[in-house]
Amino acid sequence: MYFSIFVFCGILILKSRRYQHLLLLLASLFFYTYSAGWALGLLLFSIIMDYHLAKLMSTKEDSRIRKRYLIASLLINLGILGFFKYANFITLSFQSLTSFFGLNVSVPVLDIILPIGISFYTFQTLSYTIDVYRKKLEPASSLRDFALFVSFFPQLVAGPIVRAADFLPQLKNKIIILPENIKAGLTLVAWGLVKKMVFADNIAIFANGLFTDPAQYPGSLPIWLGALAFGIQIYCDFSGYSDIAIGLARIFGFTLQLNFDKPYFAKNITEFWKRWHISLSSWLRDYLYIPLGGNRKGKARTYINLMVTMILGGLWHGASWNFVLWGFYQGSLLSIHRLFEKSGITRIIDLFGRAKKYISVILTQYFVFLGWLLFRLYDSSGIGYAVVKYLSFDFTGAGSIFSELISKYELSFIFLFLFILIHIYLFFNKKFLEKIAEKENFYWGLYIFVVCLSLYFFSAPEGAQFIYFRF
Repeated sequence: MYFSIFVFCGILILKSRRYQHLLLLLASLFFYTYSAGWALGLLLFSIIMDYHLAKLMSTKEDSRIRKRYLIASLLINLGILGFFKYANFITLSFQSLTSFFGLNVSVPVLDIILPIGISFYTFQTLSYTIDVYRKKLEPASSLRDFALFVSFFPQLVAGPIVRAADFLPQLKNKIIILPENIKAGLTLVAWGLVKKMVFADNIAIFANGLFTDPAQYPGSLPIWLGALAFGIQIYCDFSGYSDIAIGLARIFGFTLQLNFDKPYFAKNITEFWKRWHISLSSWLRDYLYIPLGGNRKGKARTYINLMVTMILGGLWHGASWNFVLWGFYQGSLLSIHRLFEKSGITRIIDLFGRAKKYISVILTQYFVFLGWLLFRLYDSSGIGYAVVKYLSFDFTGAGSIFSELISKYELSFIFLFLFILIHIYLFFNKKFLEKIAEKENFYWGLYIFVVCLSLYFFSAPEGAQFIYFRF
């Protein structure tokens, strides 16, 4: 926050659009250097390479030459991402496979550190070159503009994934700091900090304690509560960061895409993915699912495309087999929902009349939270145990276990159920934060004061890094 205040003051002093953007660029590069150190070289390489490849692409009419430049961008970007993110995973998986067949093959495992934010900015630069290749986007007018688009510090390390078509046009005008943007931005930033530091980090105490050993308590209840806790934790953690990023950008006069839209009120899995991590799900749709053929090449191909897209989406989250399994699970849910919808089976829910919306939400979230077990647990035995208990409705010792968990993780449960209540309220009052930002300064200041008190008194004793910094 202190860094943002410094940049904000600099923007206020500078009146020239050129120098304002230059300050933002230098600040963004400094911010990334502070966060990632040596990895700044990789970021600069991607920026310079894709800027010039897109420029070259735009000067050629021959589609074959244009495609060569695009392929070069894809191979180099994905090659860098693949090496830093998946080299160890591939090596260890190969060793496990050979040992399974009784072969003693020793392959050196490199001590590779994943550069922070590489998954996010790689997808941004790829969408840029692809859009230029498709002639849907004119190349950036300057290297400075393109570099600022890629490295803009509010969203650089954990998204949202910004499209050049949305961001570059906003660089045509000088930055004008407006009071309404400051209030709207700070309102979002404040709520994002509360979601992360008060709710996510406190709820994580229970989720981490339970999933250290999922089998430490018998029955289904602990697993249900653990899945619920982690689902709320990851939502508060990631959407909290998104709110902070979008809010900071708003203060500087930039509009970033909404990244979460009350996903836990989705009535089916397809709607869930239109509400969860919107910038990634729309990226996967536009640059992977549709190019693979989408739903235009027959039923079988549609389901294959869904599965491939979601498995690769799972791998994007991390180099581990549980993410592959999570992606496969999400692809299966999407395929089953599509199959049921096409066959008319989903219309059975209409029999429940007015209650159908609530039943649809509950059923959808039951399977969504089952998926969070696959996302959270890395060990195959832990996953197997948790999934079986989640599905078995085993109430062994439920009462005593619930009392024990409440007494042991009282604060976590207080924040868990408090957030559920707040989340329900915000769903039915969709413009609540916007209305807060539009309030008179006294009432808006009261909101900020309450937020500051909450952060001071209720922040978790041991704050944790944002979950998506790992991806």
